[in-house]
Amino acid sequence: MAVDIGRFIKAPEYNITIITYRDVFQSAVCEEDRFGSEYQDMSAVIILDAAQMKHMGISEDSNVRLTSKHGSVVVKAKASPQEEQKNIGFMVNSPWSNALVSVDTSDGFPGYKHIEVTIAVSKEEITSQR
Repeated sequence: MAVDIGRFIKAPEYNITIITYRDVFQSAVCEEDRFGSEYQDMSAVIILDAAQMKHMGISEDSNVRLTSKHGSVVVKAKASPQEEQKNIGFMVNSPWSNALVSVDTSDGFPGYKHIEVTIAVSKEEITSQR
């Protein structure tokens, strides 16, 4: 009987900063079916520098766990067509990115533009938004 020793070893974690943005195509799909697979495919994604992905051992379309002080989610990793975006990830505003944001809005604004997280490859399924 073979033992999957990998399940006992924690994947390496890396520190990155997430910047969120709005996407007109994702917003249109949200209006059609907020709980549909197309919305999840466009929303449960982090876009990273391709060289940085390679350094972190993250493959295109692999699942990654993002963890902030305020929450944790599993999303799909995609390589950015832009270069030199080291230690920065981009996510559309969605339930997945919102799960990482502080609920403290003492200054009146949630911190969507500078979310400090750790990222690690994950064998888990993408986090459900329900």
